Amino acid sequence: MKLPGTATQEENIYIAMGKLNIQPGSTFLDIGCGSGAVSLAASRFTDRIYGIDLRKEAVEISRKKVKDGRFFLGDASEIMPQLPEIDRCFIGGTRGIERFLPVLVDRASPGCIIVADLARIGIAGRVAAMMKEEGIFQELIQINISRGYELAGDIALKPVNPIFMVIGKC
Repeated sequence: MKLPGTATQEENIYIAMGKLNIQPGSTFLDIGCGSGAVSLAASRFTDRIYGIDLRKEAVEISRKKVKDGRFFLGDASEIMPQLPEIDRCFIGGTRGIERFLPVLVDRASPGCIIVADLARIGIAGRVAAMMKEEGIFQELIQINISRGYELAGDIALKPVNPIFMVIGKC
């Protein structure tokens, strides 16, 4: 099933996992859990996986992919207060981020790492500014991926839309 929105590229998941540095026993939250691919990657490091999405299909897909995870349908700012303290968070969906980022920071453990994966530069700038206001901004990076394809008996590269990651630490 194809969900609306931009799926997180496999390479971006690897980079996000490196930035998140998830430890055994960490409580991981996937906001905008989509296909469950990021939660599945996080489950290799911890068994305390939570996910939230506004789309019923995304929650169902994530539950099937990460059997031991707990996935919730609804608004992140309303669901997070019911969750345990968060140690690591991946933000793959930014709808309502103005409401949920302050709640996330409030629910975050000391040293919590937050990675927002964003397809548009405008929202990347806004998320960086919000993280600066919260006093947690660490860095903004741009990730460029190109995929090889056959061209005239050789291999050429076709770029994929760049992704922006905004990283914060509480």
